[in-house]
Amino acid sequence: MQGRSVSGQFRAVSQGVLSRINGPVIRRVIPLLLAVTVAAVPAVLATPAQGAAGANLYIVQGLPGRTLDISIDGHSVASGVQAAKLVGPFGVSAGQRMITAKQGGRVVIQRQVTVGSGASIDVVIHQPASPTGAPVITSYPNKLNAVPKDKAALRVAHTAAVGPADIRVNGKVLFSNVANGESLDVVVPAATYKVEIVPTGATSPVVLGPLDLPAKAGYLTRVFAVGAPSQKTMTVAVGTIKLPSSGSGKPVLVNTGTGGQAAGLDQARNSAASDSGLWVVVLLAGLFAAVLTVRKVAGRAVARKAVRR
Repeated sequence: MQGRSVSGQFRAVSQGVLSRINGPVIRRVIPLLLAVTVAAVPAVLATPAQGAAGANLYIVQGLPGRTLDISIDGHSVASGVQAAKLVGPFGVSAGQRMITAKQGGRVVIQRQVTVGSGASIDVVIHQPASPTGAPVITSYPNKLNAVPKDKAALRVAHTAAVGPADIRVNGKVLFSNVANGESLDVVVPAATYKVEIVPTGATSPVVLGPLDLPAKAGYLTRVFAVGAPSQKTMTVAVGTIKLPSSGSGKPVLVNTGTGGQAAGLDQARNSAASDSGLWVVVLLAGLFAAVLTVRKVAGRAVARKAVRR
C-alpha cells in the first residue's frame, strides 16, 4: 500500500471541504482562512523563551576550626560545613551571585561572584597568605574539556595561609612559585601521585605532604591546599568531576545508513516531514474554523431572507 504525501492529504481534505461551499460564500472563506492561519503562525513557530542560562557552583570550606553555614543569594544551600569539605554542585542562574558564609548566625564573609552561562565554578572560602588576615573568597572555573580515556585532568590550588610555594609531584617541582589564590591545571596520565608543598626554591620544611593523590582517568580532580603551617592545620580539600572522553570506543552497532551525510539527509527529511505535518494541522484548523464561521454567516443570511419573504 502506497503512502500518501502530507501535501496530498491536505489537498484532498481541502478540496473535499471547499467543494461543498458555494461560489459567493467561498470568497469570504479565503480571507478568513488567511487571517486564521496568520494568527496561528506565532503559536506554531514560537519556542518557550529560555530563562537565564544555568551554571553550577561548588563551595570549598577552607577555614580551619570553623563550621560554616553557606547561602547563595540569601538561600541556604549547606549547613554545618566542616573545614576541608567541598559541597555542591548548586545550580544557579548566570550573573552576579552573592555567597554568604556564617558561623553561629554571624557573617564570616560575604562576597559577590560572577557566574558565566553554563559555567562550573569552585568557590573557595579560605585564609589569605597571612594566617591572621580576614577570610577571602577565590573562584576557580572548572575546565570540563574532554580528555583521552587514559588521561586525567588535575588542578592544584594554593589556598593556604603561606607565602609562595613550590608544588612537588613524585619528587619533582611541577608548579613553582605559586602564590596564595593561584592554581595550575594540567592533563596527566591516570595514576596515583605523591604530592608535597614546600617553600619556593627549597626542599624543606615541607609545608604539606607528601600525600598520595589519585588522578582518576576521565575525571577532573581538584585539589585545594588549605590551612596554616604555623597553626599546624594544613590539609587538602579534594573533589572530582566526570569529564567527557575524547577517544572513540569500540563500536557496538554499525549502522551504514544513518552516518555522515546520510544522517544529515535523514534528519532533514524527518524535520521537513515534521514541519509540513505541523503546518497541515494549522491550515486545517484554520480552514475548519473558517468554514464553521462562514456556515454560521450563511445560515444567518438565509434566515434573514426567509423573514423578508
